[in-house]
Amino acid sequence: MAKKDYSQLKKDDLIKIIEKLESRKKYGLIWDEEKTKEQFEKDAENALPVLKEVKGKEIKTDTSKPTNILIEGDNYHALSVLNFTHQGKIDVIYIDPPYNTGNKDFKYNDQWIDKEDTYRHSKWLTFMNKRLRLAKNLLSDDSAIFISINEEEFAHLKVLCDEIFGDSNYLTTFTIKVRHEDRILKGDKDFHEVVEYLLLYRKSEQFKPYKRKKDNTSNDEYIYEIKELVKNPKMLLMGKKEVSIFHPDQYEIVKKKSSENNLKKINIRGSIKEGNSSGRFYMKYLEPNASKNKGFLFKVPEMGNDQFDFRYFITPKTGKLLNGSYFQGVPTNRKDIKEVPYPNYFDFENEFNNVGYEGGVDFRNGKKPIVFIQKILEMANLIDKKDAVVLDFFAGSGSVGHALLNFNKDFGGNRSFILCTNNENNICETITYPRMTHIVNGYEKPKRGRVDGLGGNLKYFKTQFVKKGINKDDLKMRITKECTELLCLREGIFDETKKTDEYRIFTQHGKVMAVYYALERNGLKSLKKALDAMAGEKILYCFTLDPLGLDEHDFNRWEGVQLEPIPQKILDIYEEIYEY
Repeated sequence: MAKKDYSQLKKDDLIKIIEKLESRKKYGLIWDEEKTKEQFEKDAENALPVLKEVKGKEIKTDTSKPTNILIEGDNYHALSVLNFTHQGKIDVIYIDPPYNTGNKDFKYNDQWIDKEDTYRHSKWLTFMNKRLRLAKNLLSDDSAIFISINEEEFAHLKVLCDEIFGDSNYLTTFTIKVRHEDRILKGDKDFHEVVEYLLLYRKSEQFKPYKRKKDNTSNDEYIYEIKELVKNPKMLLMGKKEVSIFHPDQYEIVKKKSSENNLKKINIRGSIKEGNSSGRFYMKYLEPNASKNKGFLFKVPEMGNDQFDFRYFITPKTGKLLNGSYFQGVPTNRKDIKEVPYPNYFDFENEFNNVGYEGGVDFRNGKKPIVFIQKILEMANLIDKKDAVVLDFFAGSGSVGHALLNFNKDFGGNRSFILCTNNENNICETITYPRMTHIVNGYEKPKRGRVDGLGGNLKYFKTQFVKKGINKDDLKMRITKECTELLCLREGIFDETKKTDEYRIFTQHGKVMAVYYALERNGLKSLKKALDAMAGEKILYCFTLDPLGLDEHDFNRWEGVQLEPIPQKILDIYEEIYEY
Protein backbone atom coordinates (compact mmCIF):
# COMPACT_ATOMS: atom_id res chain seq x y z
CA MET A 1 0.00 0.00 0.00
CA ALA A 2 1.48 3.35 -1.08
CA LYS A 3 2.38 5.80 1.67
CA LYS A 4 0.49 9.08 1.84
CA ASP A 5 2.43 12.19 0.80
CA TYR A 6 1.88 14.55 3.75
CA SER A 7 4.15 17.21 2.27
CA GLN A 8 1.38 18.41 -0.02
CA LEU A 9 -1.21 18.88 2.73
CA LYS A 10 -2.31 22.23 4.08
CA LYS A 11 -1.64 23.24 7.69
CA ASP A 12 -5.25 22.77 8.81
CA ASP A 13 -5.36 19.26 7.32
CA LEU A 14 -2.11 18.33 9.07
CA ILE A 15 -3.46 19.61 12.40
CA LYS A 16 -6.56 17.42 11.99
CA ILE A 17 -4.39 14.36 11.34
CA ILE A 18 -2.23 15.07 14.40
CA GLU A 19 -5.31 15.56 16.62
CA LYS A 20 -6.74 12.27 15.38
CA LEU A 21 -3.51 10.42 16.12
CA GLU A 22 -3.23 11.93 19.60
CA SER A 23 -6.83 11.02 20.43
CA ARG A 24 -6.19 7.33 19.81
CA LYS A 25 -5.89 5.06 22.82
CA LYS A 26 -2.46 3.88 23.89
CA TYR A 27 -3.73 0.31 23.63
CA GLY A 28 -6.00 -0.72 20.80
CA LEU A 29 -6.16 -1.43 17.11
CA ILE A 30 -4.23 0.64 14.64
CA TRP A 31 -4.45 -0.93 11.21
CA ASP A 32 -3.87 0.05 7.60
CA GLU A 33 -7.36 1.03 6.53
CA GLU A 34 -8.18 0.14 2.95
CA LYS A 35 -8.27 3.32 0.87
CA THR A 36 -9.89 1.74 -2.18
CA LYS A 37 -13.61 2.30 -2.04
CA GLU A 38 -15.78 -0.69 -1.20
CA GLN A 39 -18.38 -1.66 -3.78
CA PHE A 40 -21.14 -0.22 -1.59
CA GLU A 41 -19.33 3.14 -1.64
CA LYS A 42 -19.08 3.04 -5.42
CA ASP A 43 -22.80 2.27 -5.65
CA ALA A 44 -23.59 5.34 -3.54
CA GLU A 45 -21.31 7.87 -5.23
CA ASN A 46 -23.17 11.18 -5.49
CA ALA A 47 -26.30 9.48 -4.11
CA LEU A 48 -28.03 8.67 -0.82
CA PRO A 49 -29.80 5.39 0.05
CA VAL A 50 -33.56 4.97 0.46
CA LEU A 51 -35.83 1.94 0.60
CA LYS A 52 -38.35 0.78 -1.98
CA GLU A 53 -40.88 -1.93 -1.23
CA VAL A 54 -41.20 -4.96 -3.47
CA LYS A 55 -45.01 -5.05 -3.41
CA GLY A 56 -45.47 -8.55 -4.77
CA LYS A 57 -43.50 -10.08 -1.90
CA GLU A 58 -45.50 -8.78 1.05
CA ILE A 59 -46.74 -11.46 3.47
CA LYS A 60 -49.73 -10.69 5.67
CA THR A 61 -51.54 -13.27 7.80
CA ASP A 62 -52.61 -11.34 10.91
CA THR A 63 -53.15 -7.58 11.00
CA SER A 64 -52.97 -7.59 14.82
CA LYS A 65 -49.30 -8.63 14.70
CA PRO A 66 -46.34 -6.33 13.96
CA THR A 67 -44.73 -6.06 10.54
CA ASN A 68 -41.36 -7.74 10.16
CA ILE A 69 -38.83 -6.32 7.73
CA LEU A 70 -36.50 -7.89 5.16
CA ILE A 71 -34.07 -5.49 3.43
CA GLU A 72 -32.16 -6.59 0.35
CA GLY A 73 -29.00 -4.60 -0.27
CA ASP A 74 -25.56 -3.92 1.14
CA ASN A 75 -25.88 -3.86 4.90
CA TYR A 76 -23.97 -0.58 5.17
CA HIS A 77 -26.70 1.15 3.16
CA ALA A 78 -29.38 -0.66 5.19
CA LEU A 79 -27.74 0.44 8.45
CA SER A 80 -27.58 4.01 7.12
CA VAL A 81 -31.33 3.97 6.49
CA LEU A 82 -31.98 2.39 9.91
CA ASN A 83 -29.99 5.18 11.55
CA PHE A 84 -32.92 7.40 10.57
CA THR A 85 -35.78 4.96 11.13
CA HIS A 86 -34.58 3.02 14.21
CA GLN A 87 -31.88 4.97 16.02
CA GLY A 88 -32.04 3.91 19.68
CA LYS A 89 -34.95 1.52 19.04
CA ILE A 90 -33.27 -1.90 18.67
CA ASP A 91 -33.40 -4.23 21.69
CA VAL A 92 -31.02 -6.95 20.49
CA ILE A 93 -28.58 -7.30 17.61
CA TYR A 94 -27.27 -10.72 16.64
CA ILE A 95 -24.89 -11.06 13.71
CA ASP A 96 -22.92 -13.87 12.14
CA PRO A 97 -20.41 -11.98 9.98
CA PRO A 98 -17.93 -13.58 7.56
CA TYR A 99 -15.18 -15.33 9.51
CA ASN A 100 -12.41 -14.39 7.03
CA THR A 101 -11.05 -17.93 6.85
CA GLY A 102 -9.60 -17.40 3.39
CA ASN A 103 -11.96 -20.01 1.91
CA LYS A 104 -14.11 -17.63 -0.16
CA ASP A 105 -16.25 -16.58 2.80
CA PHE A 106 -15.34 -12.87 2.79
CA LYS A 107 -15.46 -10.54 -0.20
CA TYR A 108 -13.99 -7.04 -0.07
CA ASN A 109 -14.06 -4.50 -2.91
CA ASP A 110 -15.83 -7.20 -4.93
CA GLN A 111 -12.89 -9.61 -4.56
CA TRP A 112 -12.60 -12.75 -2.46
CA ILE A 113 -9.95 -12.37 0.25
CA ASP A 114 -7.61 -15.35 0.63
CA LYS A 115 -5.04 -16.30 3.25
CA GLU A 116 -2.14 -14.99 1.17
CA ASP A 117 -3.45 -11.41 1.23
CA THR A 118 -1.07 -9.45 3.47
CA TYR A 119 -3.83 -7.01 4.37
CA ARG A 120 -6.65 -9.50 4.85
CA HIS A 121 -7.05 -8.69 8.58
CA SER A 122 -6.95 -4.94 7.90
CA LYS A 123 -9.58 -5.26 5.19
CA TRP A 124 -11.83 -7.30 7.47
CA LEU A 125 -11.41 -4.82 10.33
CA THR A 126 -12.20 -1.89 8.03
CA PHE A 127 -15.28 -3.73 6.79
CA MET A 128 -16.52 -4.53 10.33
CA ASN A 129 -15.58 -1.17 11.86
CA LYS A 130 -17.78 0.80 9.47
CA ARG A 131 -20.80 -1.38 10.10
CA LEU A 132 -20.47 -1.85 13.86
CA ARG A 133 -20.23 1.90 14.43
CA LEU A 134 -23.52 2.42 12.59
CA ALA A 135 -25.07 -0.53 14.44
CA LYS A 136 -24.15 0.89 17.85
CA ASN A 137 -26.35 3.94 17.16
CA LEU A 138 -29.36 1.67 16.71
CA LEU A 139 -29.17 0.02 20.13
CA SER A 140 -31.38 1.24 22.97
CA ASP A 141 -29.69 1.96 26.30
CA ASP A 142 -30.88 -1.34 27.81
CA SER A 143 -29.89 -3.49 24.83
CA ALA A 144 -27.02 -5.77 23.80
CA ILE A 145 -25.21 -7.11 20.74
CA PHE A 146 -24.14 -10.74 20.25
CA ILE A 147 -21.56 -11.57 17.57
CA SER A 148 -20.59 -15.06 16.38
CA ILE A 149 -16.98 -15.52 15.30
CA ASN A 150 -14.29 -18.20 15.13
CA GLU A 151 -10.60 -18.13 15.99
CA GLU A 152 -9.51 -16.46 12.70
CA GLU A 153 -10.67 -12.97 13.76
CA PHE A 154 -11.76 -13.46 17.36
CA ALA A 155 -8.86 -11.53 18.92
CA HIS A 156 -9.12 -8.65 16.45
CA LEU A 157 -12.90 -8.44 16.86
CA LYS A 158 -12.62 -8.36 20.65
CA VAL A 159 -10.25 -5.37 20.59
CA LEU A 160 -12.34 -3.60 17.92
CA CYS A 161 -15.52 -4.03 19.97
CA ASP A 162 -13.74 -2.82 23.11
CA GLU A 163 -12.96 0.36 21.21
CA ILE A 164 -16.44 0.82 19.71
CA PHE A 165 -18.66 -0.24 22.63
CA GLY A 166 -16.21 0.39 25.48
CA ASP A 167 -14.32 -2.34 27.30
CA SER A 168 -16.47 -1.70 30.39
CA ASN A 169 -19.46 -2.89 28.34
CA TYR A 170 -17.88 -6.21 27.47
CA LEU A 171 -19.78 -8.88 29.41
CA THR A 172 -18.40 -12.26 28.31
CA THR A 173 -17.32 -14.57 25.53
CA PHE A 174 -19.37 -17.74 25.18
CA THR A 175 -17.65 -20.86 23.90
CA ILE A 176 -20.04 -22.77 21.64
CA LYS A 177 -19.40 -26.41 20.80
CA VAL A 178 -20.48 -26.82 17.18
CA ARG A 179 -19.08 -30.21 16.12
CA HIS A 180 -17.83 -33.50 17.55
CA GLU A 181 -14.14 -33.84 18.29
CA ASP A 182 -13.97 -36.89 15.98
CA ARG A 183 -15.91 -35.32 13.08
CA ILE A 184 -12.82 -34.12 11.24
CA LEU A 185 -13.56 -31.68 8.42
CA LYS A 186 -10.04 -31.37 7.03
CA GLY A 187 -7.41 -33.96 7.80
CA ASP A 188 -4.52 -31.76 6.67
CA LYS A 189 -4.99 -29.27 9.52
CA ASP A 190 -2.82 -29.42 12.63
CA PHE A 191 -5.81 -28.93 14.90
CA HIS A 192 -9.50 -29.67 14.51
CA GLU A 193 -11.88 -26.82 15.35
CA VAL A 194 -14.64 -28.00 17.66
CA VAL A 195 -15.89 -24.67 19.03
CA GLU A 196 -16.82 -21.18 17.90
CA TYR A 197 -17.23 -18.05 19.99
CA LEU A 198 -20.02 -15.62 20.81
CA LEU A 199 -19.09 -12.13 22.01
CA LEU A 200 -21.56 -10.23 24.20
CA TYR A 201 -21.47 -6.44 24.63
CA ARG A 202 -24.10 -4.25 26.25
CA LYS A 203 -24.95 -0.72 25.13
CA SER A 204 -24.79 0.60 28.71
CA GLU A 205 -25.17 -0.46 32.33
CA GLN A 206 -28.94 -0.38 31.89
CA PHE A 207 -28.79 -3.78 30.17
CA LYS A 208 -29.34 -6.61 32.65
CA PRO A 209 -28.72 -10.15 31.39
CA TYR A 210 -31.50 -12.64 31.95
CA LYS A 211 -30.74 -15.32 34.53
CA ARG A 212 -31.93 -18.88 34.82
CA LYS A 213 -34.82 -19.43 37.20
CA LYS A 214 -34.53 -22.35 39.60
CA ASP A 215 -36.79 -23.73 42.30
CA ASN A 216 -35.62 -22.51 45.71
CA THR A 217 -38.13 -24.23 47.98
CA SER A 218 -36.15 -27.40 48.65
CA ASN A 219 -34.86 -28.12 52.17
CA ASP A 220 -32.70 -31.03 51.03
CA GLU A 221 -29.47 -29.39 52.21
CA TYR A 222 -30.82 -28.53 55.68
CA ILE A 223 -29.82 -31.78 57.41
CA TYR A 224 -27.66 -30.72 60.36
CA GLU A 225 -28.31 -30.21 64.05
CA ILE A 226 -25.60 -29.08 66.46
CA LYS A 227 -25.76 -30.31 70.06
CA GLU A 228 -23.92 -28.30 72.71
CA LEU A 229 -22.48 -30.75 75.25
CA VAL A 230 -21.48 -28.17 77.89
CA LYS A 231 -23.67 -25.54 79.54
CA ASN A 232 -21.01 -22.95 80.27
CA PRO A 233 -18.54 -22.74 77.40
CA LYS A 234 -15.67 -20.28 77.29
CA MET A 235 -16.72 -16.77 76.20
CA LEU A 236 -14.62 -14.30 74.22
CA LEU A 237 -15.39 -10.82 72.87
CA MET A 238 -14.97 -10.60 69.07
CA GLY A 239 -16.03 -7.47 67.24
CA LYS A 240 -18.32 -6.39 70.09
CA LYS A 241 -19.99 -9.84 70.10
CA GLU A 242 -19.77 -12.29 73.01
CA VAL A 243 -18.80 -15.49 71.22
CA SER A 244 -19.20 -18.94 72.83
CA ILE A 245 -16.27 -21.27 72.13
CA PHE A 246 -16.62 -25.08 72.16
CA HIS A 247 -13.67 -27.47 72.04
CA PRO A 248 -13.99 -30.48 69.69
CA ASP A 249 -15.23 -32.70 72.57
CA GLN A 250 -17.80 -30.13 73.73
CA TYR A 251 -20.24 -30.34 70.79
CA GLU A 252 -21.73 -32.88 68.37
CA ILE A 253 -22.87 -32.44 64.76
CA VAL A 254 -25.81 -34.71 63.96
CA LYS A 255 -27.14 -35.49 60.48
CA LYS A 256 -30.92 -35.75 60.36
CA LYS A 257 -33.71 -35.98 57.84
CA SER A 258 -33.99 -32.71 55.92
CA SER A 259 -36.22 -30.13 57.54
CA GLU A 260 -36.79 -26.37 57.59
CA ASN A 261 -35.81 -26.49 61.27
CA ASN A 262 -32.31 -27.82 60.58
CA LEU A 263 -29.07 -26.18 59.52
CA LYS A 264 -27.16 -26.09 56.22
CA LYS A 265 -23.36 -26.32 56.13
CA ILE A 266 -21.55 -23.76 53.94
CA ASN A 267 -17.84 -23.97 53.18
CA ILE A 268 -16.07 -20.61 53.52
CA ARG A 269 -14.06 -20.32 50.31
CA GLY A 270 -13.78 -18.22 47.18
CA SER A 271 -16.03 -15.19 47.04
CA ILE A 272 -17.82 -16.20 50.26
CA LYS A 273 -14.75 -15.13 52.25
CA GLU A 274 -15.58 -11.50 51.54
CA GLY A 275 -19.02 -11.80 49.96
CA ASN A 276 -21.19 -11.84 53.08
CA SER A 277 -21.04 -10.91 56.75
CA SER A 278 -20.42 -14.49 57.87
CA GLY A 279 -17.47 -14.93 55.55
CA ARG A 280 -15.96 -11.62 56.59
CA PHE A 281 -16.41 -12.39 60.31
CA TYR A 282 -14.70 -15.75 59.95
CA MET A 283 -11.77 -14.36 57.97
CA LYS A 284 -11.22 -11.49 60.39
CA TYR A 285 -11.63 -13.18 63.77
CA LEU A 286 -11.40 -16.97 63.36
CA GLU A 287 -9.12 -17.68 60.39
CA PRO A 288 -5.94 -16.16 61.94
CA ASN A 289 -5.96 -18.72 64.79
CA ALA A 290 -7.58 -21.63 62.93
CA SER A 291 -4.36 -23.69 62.95
CA LYS A 292 -4.27 -23.49 66.77
CA ASN A 293 -7.98 -24.06 67.26
CA LYS A 294 -8.49 -27.09 65.02
CA GLY A 295 -12.10 -28.29 64.98
CA PHE A 296 -13.35 -25.60 67.36
CA LEU A 297 -16.98 -24.50 67.23
CA PHE A 298 -17.88 -20.82 67.64
CA LYS A 299 -21.39 -19.61 68.40
CA VAL A 300 -21.78 -15.97 67.31
CA PRO A 301 -24.92 -14.14 68.52
CA GLU A 302 -27.03 -11.70 66.47
CA MET A 303 -25.86 -12.91 63.07
CA GLY A 304 -27.77 -14.24 60.09
CA ASN A 305 -31.29 -13.80 58.73
CA ASP A 306 -32.84 -17.12 59.70
CA GLN A 307 -35.03 -18.32 62.56
CA PHE A 308 -32.03 -18.54 64.89
CA ASP A 309 -30.51 -15.54 66.64
CA PHE A 310 -26.96 -16.87 66.25
CA ARG A 311 -24.66 -18.53 63.73
CA TYR A 312 -22.29 -21.48 64.26
CA PHE A 313 -18.75 -21.48 62.78
CA ILE A 314 -16.29 -24.38 62.74
CA THR A 315 -12.56 -24.38 61.98
CA PRO A 316 -10.88 -27.23 60.02
CA LYS A 317 -10.25 -30.32 62.10
CA THR A 318 -7.04 -31.28 60.28
CA GLY A 319 -4.35 -29.59 58.20
CA LYS A 320 -5.74 -31.28 55.10
CA LEU A 321 -8.89 -29.17 55.32
CA LEU A 322 -8.07 -25.65 54.17
CA ASN A 323 -11.33 -23.82 54.79
CA GLY A 324 -13.66 -23.30 57.68
CA SER A 325 -17.45 -23.56 57.52
CA TYR A 326 -20.55 -22.00 58.98
CA PHE A 327 -24.08 -23.29 59.53
CA GLN A 328 -27.19 -21.34 58.65
CA GLY A 329 -30.91 -21.93 58.94
CA VAL A 330 -33.49 -21.42 56.21
CA PRO A 331 -33.46 -17.66 55.42
CA THR A 332 -36.58 -15.88 56.62
CA ASN A 333 -36.73 -13.91 53.36
CA ARG A 334 -36.08 -16.88 51.08
CA LYS A 335 -37.83 -16.58 47.72
CA ASP A 336 -39.47 -19.56 46.04
CA ILE A 337 -37.44 -18.92 42.87
CA LYS A 338 -33.74 -18.05 42.74
CA GLU A 339 -31.80 -16.59 39.83
CA VAL A 340 -28.67 -18.35 38.61
CA PRO A 341 -26.21 -16.96 36.02
CA TYR A 342 -25.85 -18.70 32.67
CA PRO A 343 -22.55 -20.50 32.01
CA ASN A 344 -20.31 -19.10 29.29
CA TYR A 345 -20.13 -22.50 27.59
CA PHE A 346 -22.89 -24.22 25.61
CA ASP A 347 -22.92 -27.55 23.80
CA PHE A 348 -24.94 -27.20 20.58
CA GLU A 349 -23.06 -29.90 18.68
CA ASN A 350 -26.17 -31.91 17.82
CA GLU A 351 -28.16 -28.84 16.73
CA PHE A 352 -25.36 -27.54 14.49
CA ASN A 353 -24.96 -30.94 12.86
CA ASN A 354 -28.68 -31.16 12.04
CA VAL A 355 -29.36 -27.60 10.95
CA GLY A 356 -29.18 -28.26 7.20
CA TYR A 357 -32.88 -28.18 6.29
CA GLU A 358 -34.32 -25.98 9.04
CA GLY A 359 -36.94 -23.70 7.56
CA GLY A 360 -37.27 -25.74 4.39
CA VAL A 361 -34.21 -24.22 2.65
CA ASP A 362 -30.95 -25.96 1.83
CA PHE A 363 -28.20 -23.73 3.21
CA ARG A 364 -25.48 -25.85 4.72
CA ASN A 365 -22.49 -23.57 5.31
CA GLY A 366 -22.68 -21.18 8.25
CA LYS A 367 -26.36 -21.69 9.02
CA LYS A 368 -27.12 -21.22 12.72
CA PRO A 369 -29.73 -23.46 14.40
CA ILE A 370 -32.82 -21.74 15.79
CA VAL A 371 -32.32 -23.35 19.23
CA PHE A 372 -28.98 -21.54 19.45
CA ILE A 373 -30.54 -18.22 18.40
CA GLN A 374 -33.41 -18.66 20.85
CA LYS A 375 -30.93 -19.17 23.68
CA ILE A 376 -29.39 -15.81 22.71
CA LEU A 377 -32.82 -14.15 22.73
CA GLU A 378 -33.46 -15.64 26.17
CA MET A 379 -30.15 -14.41 27.60
CA ALA A 380 -30.86 -10.98 26.09
CA ASN A 381 -33.87 -10.66 28.40
CA LEU A 382 -36.44 -10.93 25.61
CA ILE A 383 -38.77 -13.21 27.57
CA ASP A 384 -39.91 -10.13 29.48
CA LYS A 385 -39.70 -7.74 26.49
CA LYS A 386 -42.88 -8.62 24.64
CA ASP A 387 -42.54 -5.91 21.96
CA ALA A 388 -38.79 -6.11 21.36
CA VAL A 389 -37.19 -5.42 17.98
CA VAL A 390 -34.32 -7.70 16.91
CA LEU A 391 -31.84 -6.88 14.14
CA ASP A 392 -29.58 -9.14 12.09
CA PHE A 393 -27.67 -7.31 9.37
CA PHE A 394 -25.83 -10.43 8.15
CA ALA A 395 -29.08 -12.35 7.76
CA GLY A 396 -28.00 -15.00 5.24
CA SER A 397 -30.35 -17.93 5.75
CA GLY A 398 -32.76 -15.95 7.96
CA SER A 399 -32.31 -18.03 11.14
CA VAL A 400 -32.95 -15.00 13.37
CA GLY A 401 -36.37 -14.36 11.81
CA HIS A 402 -37.31 -18.02 12.18
CA ALA A 403 -36.08 -18.15 15.78
CA LEU A 404 -37.90 -14.97 16.81
CA LEU A 405 -41.28 -16.09 15.46
CA ASN A 406 -40.80 -19.39 17.25
CA PHE A 407 -39.81 -17.46 20.39
CA ASN A 408 -43.10 -15.51 20.18
CA LYS A 409 -44.97 -18.80 19.96
CA ASP A 410 -43.21 -20.22 23.03
CA PHE A 411 -43.34 -17.15 25.27
CA GLY A 412 -46.11 -14.99 23.82
CA GLY A 413 -45.66 -11.42 22.70
CA ASN A 414 -45.32 -9.33 19.55
CA ARG A 415 -41.58 -9.12 19.06
CA SER A 416 -40.48 -8.25 15.52
CA PHE A 417 -37.35 -8.62 13.43
CA ILE A 418 -35.38 -6.68 10.84
CA LEU A 419 -33.20 -8.78 8.53
CA CYS A 420 -30.65 -7.25 6.15
CA THR A 421 -28.74 -9.18 3.52
CA ASN A 422 -27.25 -8.60 0.12
CA ASN A 423 -28.40 -10.73 -2.83
CA GLU A 424 -25.04 -12.25 -3.69
CA ASN A 425 -25.63 -15.55 -5.49
CA ASN A 426 -29.37 -14.69 -5.21
CA ILE A 427 -29.29 -15.57 -1.50
CA CYS A 428 -32.04 -13.11 -0.52
CA GLU A 429 -34.39 -14.19 -3.28
CA THR A 430 -33.74 -17.94 -3.12
CA ILE A 431 -32.91 -18.53 0.56
CA THR A 432 -33.84 -15.74 2.99
CA TYR A 433 -37.22 -14.75 1.56
CA PRO A 434 -38.41 -18.32 0.80
CA ARG A 435 -37.54 -19.34 4.35
CA MET A 436 -39.57 -16.46 5.79
CA THR A 437 -42.46 -17.48 3.54
CA HIS A 438 -42.20 -21.07 4.78
CA ILE A 439 -42.08 -20.09 8.44
CA VAL A 440 -45.02 -17.70 8.22
CA ASN A 441 -47.29 -19.75 5.94
CA GLY A 442 -46.09 -23.29 6.55
CA TYR A 443 -44.45 -25.73 4.12
CA GLU A 444 -44.05 -29.38 3.18
CA LYS A 445 -41.04 -31.02 4.79
CA PRO A 446 -39.58 -33.94 2.81
CA LYS A 447 -40.54 -37.32 4.30
CA ARG A 448 -42.12 -35.60 7.34
CA GLY A 449 -45.22 -33.97 5.96
CA ARG A 450 -46.69 -30.55 6.58
CA VAL A 451 -45.03 -28.03 8.90
CA ASP A 452 -47.54 -25.47 10.20
CA GLY A 453 -46.78 -21.80 9.75
CA LEU A 454 -46.16 -19.50 12.70
CA GLY A 455 -48.09 -16.60 11.17
CA GLY A 456 -47.03 -13.00 10.98
CA ASN A 457 -46.44 -10.21 8.50
CA LEU A 458 -43.44 -9.30 6.35
CA LYS A 459 -42.47 -6.39 4.13
CA TYR A 460 -39.69 -6.86 1.56
CA PHE A 461 -37.59 -3.78 0.74
CA LYS A 462 -34.65 -3.10 -1.55
CA THR A 463 -32.10 -0.33 -1.11
CA GLN A 464 -32.10 2.23 -3.91
CA PHE A 465 -30.41 5.60 -4.35
CA VAL A 466 -31.42 9.22 -4.76
CA LYS A 467 -29.00 11.24 -6.87
CA LYS A 468 -27.74 14.34 -5.09
CA GLY A 469 -28.64 16.72 -7.92
CA ILE A 470 -27.30 20.18 -8.70
CA ASN A 471 -27.74 21.73 -5.22
CA LYS A 472 -29.05 20.97 -1.74
CA ASP A 473 -32.57 22.27 -2.41
CA ASP A 474 -32.79 19.97 -5.43
CA LEU A 475 -31.63 17.07 -3.24
CA LYS A 476 -34.27 17.90 -0.63
CA MET A 477 -37.02 17.74 -3.24
CA ARG A 478 -35.67 14.49 -4.68
CA ILE A 479 -35.33 12.70 -1.36
CA THR A 480 -38.76 13.89 -0.16
CA LYS A 481 -40.37 12.21 -3.17
CA GLU A 482 -38.54 8.96 -2.40
CA CYS A 483 -38.63 8.79 1.41
CA THR A 484 -42.15 7.42 1.98
CA GLU A 485 -41.02 3.88 2.83
CA LEU A 486 -38.46 5.29 5.28
CA LEU A 487 -41.19 7.20 7.10
CA CYS A 488 -43.49 4.16 7.16
CA LEU A 489 -40.68 2.07 8.61
CA ARG A 490 -39.80 4.75 11.17
CA GLU A 491 -43.38 4.89 12.46
CA GLY A 492 -44.33 1.23 11.87
CA ILE A 493 -47.37 2.37 9.87
CA PHE A 494 -47.79 0.80 6.42
CA ASP A 495 -51.45 0.58 5.31
CA GLU A 496 -52.24 3.34 2.82
CA THR A 497 -55.77 4.72 3.12
CA LYS A 498 -55.64 7.86 0.94
CA LYS A 499 -53.43 9.23 -1.84
CA THR A 500 -53.50 12.58 -3.67
CA ASP A 501 -50.95 14.56 -5.66
CA GLU A 502 -50.01 16.55 -2.53
CA TYR A 503 -50.19 13.98 0.26
CA ARG A 504 -50.67 10.36 1.35
CA ILE A 505 -52.23 8.94 4.54
CA PHE A 506 -51.31 5.64 6.22
CA THR A 507 -52.89 3.86 9.21
CA GLN A 508 -52.04 0.85 11.37
CA HIS A 509 -52.71 -0.32 14.93
CA GLY A 510 -54.68 2.81 15.82
CA LYS A 511 -52.00 5.19 14.53
CA VAL A 512 -52.21 7.64 11.62
CA MET A 513 -49.33 9.01 9.55
CA ALA A 514 -49.62 11.60 6.79
CA VAL A 515 -46.89 12.74 4.41
CA TYR A 516 -47.22 16.09 2.63
CA TYR A 517 -44.88 16.35 -0.37
CA ALA A 518 -45.58 19.77 -1.96
CA LEU A 519 -43.81 23.02 -1.21
CA GLU A 520 -47.06 24.84 -1.94
CA ARG A 521 -49.58 24.61 0.90
CA ASN A 522 -52.74 24.44 -1.23
CA GLY A 523 -53.53 20.88 -0.17
CA LEU A 524 -53.17 21.41 3.58
CA LYS A 525 -56.84 22.32 4.03
CA SER A 526 -57.95 19.06 2.44
CA LEU A 527 -55.42 17.09 4.47
CA LYS A 528 -56.53 18.70 7.74
CA LYS A 529 -60.12 17.82 7.01
CA ALA A 530 -59.18 14.21 6.33
CA LEU A 531 -57.11 13.94 9.53
CA ASP A 532 -59.82 15.60 11.66
CA ALA A 533 -62.18 12.82 10.61
CA MET A 534 -59.77 10.10 11.76
CA ALA A 535 -59.25 8.76 15.28
CA GLY A 536 -55.98 7.73 16.85
CA GLU A 537 -52.48 9.06 17.41
CA LYS A 538 -51.53 11.26 14.44
CA ILE A 539 -48.25 12.44 12.96
CA LEU A 540 -47.64 14.59 9.88
CA TYR A 541 -44.36 14.70 7.96
CA CYS A 542 -44.37 17.87 5.89
CA PHE A 543 -41.89 18.97 3.23
CA THR A 544 -40.00 22.21 3.74
CA LEU A 545 -36.83 23.70 2.30
CA ASP A 546 -36.21 25.57 5.55
CA PRO A 547 -33.61 23.67 7.65
CA LEU A 548 -35.01 25.32 10.79
CA GLY A 549 -38.39 23.63 10.45
CA LEU A 550 -42.00 24.36 9.52
CA ASP A 551 -43.80 27.70 9.41
CA GLU A 552 -46.25 27.64 12.33
CA HIS A 553 -48.68 29.91 10.45
CA ASP A 554 -49.42 27.02 8.07
CA PHE A 555 -50.71 24.89 10.95
CA ASN A 556 -53.02 27.06 13.03
CA ARG A 557 -55.62 24.95 14.85
CA TRP A 558 -54.05 21.61 13.89
CA GLU A 559 -54.93 19.90 17.16
CA GLY A 560 -53.80 16.40 18.09
CA VAL A 561 -51.27 16.18 15.24
CA GLN A 562 -47.53 15.88 15.81
CA LEU A 563 -45.62 17.85 13.17
CA GLU A 564 -42.28 16.74 11.72
CA PRO A 565 -40.37 18.53 8.94
CA ILE A 566 -38.80 16.56 6.08
CA PRO A 567 -36.29 15.90 4.71
CA GLN A 568 -33.85 17.78 6.98
CA LYS A 569 -33.75 15.09 9.69
CA ILE A 570 -32.95 12.47 7.08
CA LEU A 571 -30.21 14.61 5.60
CA ASP A 572 -28.75 15.35 9.05
CA ILE A 573 -28.27 11.62 9.63
CA TYR A 574 -26.76 11.09 6.20
CA GLU A 575 -24.44 14.04 6.62
CA GLU A 576 -22.93 12.39 9.69
CA ILE A 577 -22.50 9.12 7.81
CA TYR A 578 -21.57 10.16 4.28
CA GLU A 579 -20.45 13.79 4.68
CA TYR A 580 -22.52 14.56 1.61
